[in-house]
Amino acid sequence: MPSSLLFATNSEGRVYTLSTNSAAWREFPYLGLEFKKIAAVPHFVWAIGGDRQVYVYVYGLDVPIRVKEESYENERWLPIEGFSKTLLPTDRYKFSSADGSVERNIDKIRLPSMAWQWDGEWHLDLDMDGQQLGEDGWMYALDFPATYSVKNSWNSYVRRRKWVRFRRYSALNSWCAVAPLHKDPTQEPFIDVAVGGTNVPNAASGTMIVWAITAHGRAMFRTGVSTYAPEGLRWNAINTPPGCELAQISVGPTGLVWAVLYNGRAIVRTGVTRENLSGEAWLDVKPPISSSDAGTNLKILQVSVGTDSVWCVTNDSHVWFRRGVKGEAAGISEDAAIGSGWVELIVNISSISVAPNDQVFAVGSSDRALYFRSGVSTSDPTGKQWRQIQCPMQMSRTSSSMSIVSRRSGSGSTPGSKHQSFSNLYNKDKEKGIVETCAPIENMPASPASTNSSTPGTAAAHARLKGELWKYPTDSPPSIGSLNLNERHKKRNSAMREHATHASSAPATELVTEISGKHFETQLKNPRAWSPVRSVGSIVGTEAHPESDSAVFESDSTHHGSDAFLGEDEDHAGSQFWTECEVMWNCVAAGGAYVDPANVPNWFNEQTSSNGKVDVDAPWRKDIIGKLQKQKEVLKKLKHPEKYEKAVELTSWIKSAEARYQRPGGEFEDCLIELEWVSGGGAAGTTSGDANNTSTDSDSGTFTVLNPDGVTTKIQFSLSAITCVQCCSEPSAPRIALHAPRLPSNCSPIKLQFSSDAEMEDWLSHLSSVCCQINEVSGKPANNSIWITSELGEVFVFDPLNMKANQLDKERHRYVEKFDVNTMETPYYNTLYNGMPVGTELEISGCVYDDADQIRFDLQCHPNIKTRPKVEKFRVIAMHINPRFNERTIVLNSMTDSEWLNEIRNDNMVFAPGATFTLRIRALEHHYQLFINNTHFADYKYRTDPAAVTCLYVSGRVKLFNIVYHCPTLIISMQEMFWRQIGGHIKRIFATHAGVVWGISCDNTAWVYNGGWGGQFLKGLEGSTGKINPMIDTHTYYVYENQRWNPISGFTTKSLPTDRHLWSDASGRQRRSKEHTKLLSTHCEWISDWMVDFNIPGGADKEGWQYAIDFPATYHAHKKITDCVRRRRWLKKCRLTSSGPWQELSHSKILDAALQVLECDVDSANSLSDFEDLPVSAWAIASNGDVLIRHGVTQLNPRGDSWEHIPSEQPLIGISVGPMGQVWTVGRNGMIYFRYGISKHNPLGEAWQMVEAPPGTTFRTVAVGRAGIWALDSHNRLAVRKEITKTFPEGSHWQFLPNMPNMPPHTETHIGFKSVSVGSEVWAIALNGVVCKRCGITKENPAGAGWNLGIPGQWQHLSAESFA
Repeated sequence: MPSSLLFATNSEGRVYTLSTNSAAWREFPYLGLEFKKIAAVPHFVWAIGGDRQVYVYVYGLDVPIRVKEESYENERWLPIEGFSKTLLPTDRYKFSSADGSVERNIDKIRLPSMAWQWDGEWHLDLDMDGQQLGEDGWMYALDFPATYSVKNSWNSYVRRRKWVRFRRYSALNSWCAVAPLHKDPTQEPFIDVAVGGTNVPNAASGTMIVWAITAHGRAMFRTGVSTYAPEGLRWNAINTPPGCELAQISVGPTGLVWAVLYNGRAIVRTGVTRENLSGEAWLDVKPPISSSDAGTNLKILQVSVGTDSVWCVTNDSHVWFRRGVKGEAAGISEDAAIGSGWVELIVNISSISVAPNDQVFAVGSSDRALYFRSGVSTSDPTGKQWRQIQCPMQMSRTSSSMSIVSRRSGSGSTPGSKHQSFSNLYNKDKEKGIVETCAPIENMPASPASTNSSTPGTAAAHARLKGELWKYPTDSPPSIGSLNLNERHKKRNSAMREHATHASSAPATELVTEISGKHFETQLKNPRAWSPVRSVGSIVGTEAHPESDSAVFESDSTHHGSDAFLGEDEDHAGSQFWTECEVMWNCVAAGGAYVDPANVPNWFNEQTSSNGKVDVDAPWRKDIIGKLQKQKEVLKKLKHPEKYEKAVELTSWIKSAEARYQRPGGEFEDCLIELEWVSGGGAAGTTSGDANNTSTDSDSGTFTVLNPDGVTTKIQFSLSAITCVQCCSEPSAPRIALHAPRLPSNCSPIKLQFSSDAEMEDWLSHLSSVCCQINEVSGKPANNSIWITSELGEVFVFDPLNMKANQLDKERHRYVEKFDVNTMETPYYNTLYNGMPVGTELEISGCVYDDADQIRFDLQCHPNIKTRPKVEKFRVIAMHINPRFNERTIVLNSMTDSEWLNEIRNDNMVFAPGATFTLRIRALEHHYQLFINNTHFADYKYRTDPAAVTCLYVSGRVKLFNIVYHCPTLIISMQEMFWRQIGGHIKRIFATHAGVVWGISCDNTAWVYNGGWGGQFLKGLEGSTGKINPMIDTHTYYVYENQRWNPISGFTTKSLPTDRHLWSDASGRQRRSKEHTKLLSTHCEWISDWMVDFNIPGGADKEGWQYAIDFPATYHAHKKITDCVRRRRWLKKCRLTSSGPWQELSHSKILDAALQVLECDVDSANSLSDFEDLPVSAWAIASNGDVLIRHGVTQLNPRGDSWEHIPSEQPLIGISVGPMGQVWTVGRNGMIYFRYGISKHNPLGEAWQMVEAPPGTTFRTVAVGRAGIWALDSHNRLAVRKEITKTFPEGSHWQFLPNMPNMPPHTETHIGFKSVSVGSEVWAIALNGVVCKRCGITKENPAGAGWNLGIPGQWQHLSAESFA
């Protein structure tokens, strides 16, 4: 689960954070401003400052907030002038929005505030739905509005082009002051603020809801707040019932709002929906009744809202829980919003905060300590007990405690200089109006050294310490005094003002007369002390100019996400120190914290004595230590311990159970299954033989499927025949698949169905464990392993290490595979998985029968497939050896496209009927070398690339003895690959031969492999338990509701016989229903009810419907007169809990990733230590479609250090990096782009260049490697880029591989591919779940000739880039 932050403020107004992945508090960077109230959601904090104004802080974002502004320039064709800016009175504006309803003149589009910064100039968008426009960017149509096209035709009377410009929120990781309600901020200050609404049902992604309360008791709603507009637009006053003055307010994740009145009652806002985020009306809720003093109504002091819970604190310091609150339905049901009754928890609490997952945090009323309510769950919403959070404190040098230390050491100044208070920054005479905006405030301390110290040593310390302080969150220390808004600091401010002025990097006498087009009557004496109102949302709470204050506006990658101070535990440059001091907490904000109640963070230290130290003298501890010492003494006195048997020694065991058995294509039948395990001597550490010739007995076992009578056997085989143990469960049907390709045909895979998930998981763990022991694999796989994921999210790996050890001939430095063909008869066909590249040798031994007329040996290739005018296969034979005894000659030849070439005859007949023979074929640089009976026979010049050879074919009257296959590279038999489950739940996987492996789960959380093995699937039988972490993933189920229109009743559920099902999947072929949608296993739980999905691609109307002419067609949001069908999508979310050797990579959601070790870096590595420090080029696609680069990724640091952001004009969905550093991406529009300008000195490149695609083709995946550039389109077709050269690394055109039914790996119903991975070889996963490798790839034929097939393991995604 991604790490999250718990926020809290102490009695001094300082803000602290506690990460769920950490066990220590970290002080928020102190910017000279204390805070009274804070509210948080992930990445956004809203607070009330000491000046009673509202501030917002954006943290932990790896991707900057960028918004694209668009404006369409429209023109109409006139008979004389041609296309002109002169439009008809009924036409749209000259510059307008996409639908023409809003005027958007690019000269009048302004930044929302000075918290924003333009990211480039206005420029033309030359892309129209994946089609490349001309340089002028015009799109042509018959009229406004109509369908636009790229070409200007005879009936094109209007045209338009799109101008775009990006703006970026430049106040990340800084406090940003939100403009007050009045010119004088003291006229109506704020007393409380609340933020939530991140999960409003069906709301647009990124929605947030912010409420605040003023000192007059008014409720204020902030409009326009979202992840793309953190500060929102403006405050709207929401009317409250007469006589209701609000004192406190809270917003839940679903938008449910509860507020507390000064009279101790509560009111609830109802009608909060995606269309009306501010709600419709208020309902009154009576406070709880005291249990001690019967009949006395208590006063509610504070309330906190979660998803399905509301908690409050009353004036007797007791905590109350509100029953019956349902956040998902609160917007449409008053009962779900107000609940049904109060439940009391007698405890002394002063304030409380509820997390989005309904976990509860509180501040004690007497000890001011922080508490966590353990045991809170859906079945027990009130929990079990309060646990005190006891964590050490990591404080910055700007903290008050550090100030005391510095004063004791002789320092004469405080750590930070402060400006005048917020209220004094406003001058009513000069202010002409309210600018509705926000002002960020960044950390601007003066030197911590003494102001009256002038010695060189002090100056050096001054500079050094200043650098340490400013390592985070900015690279260079801005020299503007920080904005302090507390009256009690005025005296210190005046003492520091002189030093702050001298420290300024800009002249103090600079006069500014115009800002953002706003003229002021008088010039300001100190322009760097302007208010947020006057400065129109300035950075650092003062006026700032992008030209002069570049350090303020430049966005460095280290400012984003946990790469600043958040989430990291290192002591940056010694600028922070640890303390165990007692903290008096004031309030806690849990809105951004996600704590798993089943795996609580290490925040508690309850086994301690009163002084906080571990009680080593506890009686129970002494008792255990004493018993252990006595036992040790007894064992020491024992003589000849080897004579005693071990207490537990399982040399063999049998496990049996009832199940249901299915062979491929058959039905499930009742059966008994039995697993027998025999442990070899090697497992127990025993050896046999003399000391010089030590041998060990290997482990073995058998698996048997018996008929229900328990006597007769259905099938029995050795465990060594199993190549993969895989879960293949379906809802309400827990199943395991055993892949054993060596079994007779139509026997593998074997599927077993069990009565319960627990029994299935028990068998899965035992079978996985024993198969791994037999194959001698455990722990971290080798760096050159192949990683793959299944449709259920399970992670598997093929480790070639053992196969390499078994095949390697150390003397000849080759890999050898021997085929025992004694029982085989001709015609004989054997796959040569590596082909016949240079250095390969094939040795065939056998005997020719006496009655043989002729025999033949063929090195065959995959046939050429031609699709015009019909699909035909044309045979290809690289070399044909044909001894003809009736003609007493040996013929050598080749075949291309089913036609023989010129044959070569050799009358030296070295074969003889009735005689044995040995034929050796060597592949040299330019020819095959043939040896018969150890004598050189002939050389045969290549007519077909030897790398294209795929198999050996032998026919005629000949008996084969042995076939030995020598190859310079590892020989991978696709059917013999052993796939070991690693653990965890991952949707997509990415690996590199440096040993770095990343994964992406269904909710786009990025994970990194930590080198362990095991998890939930292994049940602790094996694996590295210390590296197993919990993993939580969210999956969404979709069901489509389909309707057809008829003239009488309109849209109805009555459909045509040829129509799709009324409730179906997206394709309409499979029947689906909300009632029959079930969870996959007991590890899944529903976290929402069925709801209409309004965020479906293509848009939807107010009821969620999409319309089209017919099924299937292009769907749109609004009904047209020709639309006869409609559909809407329903969704329901579930949470899956798992565990595995993975840890979270970062907070950012990732759509795709690419890892690659560049060849230039490999060449420079001279030793093993260099290889461990080898930099890994790590690129990713963020959830908004921008590109991220991860710096610092190595084998020793697979997580890396920080993200760097690369903006993109078009949102992207896929990315791949080649070994030479080339970067290719796929856009959301289906187009492919490559990054040009990448070099060693400029690793980020310069710009994106679109790669032209065939008309009507849209891609969804691209893969780059040594074997070329491959892509997968929306029709599941594979394409390879042709004619790639150093001069033109982008190639010239795409060649598509034909997708033919019943042509392996395709079937009649599954045609195409779902995943492709390119390294030194090309691997893919077909739609039917079969893993396959492309063979026959040569320089002349980069598309290859055919596929070698592996097991059909319901695979989803693979990464073979690391395999070499």
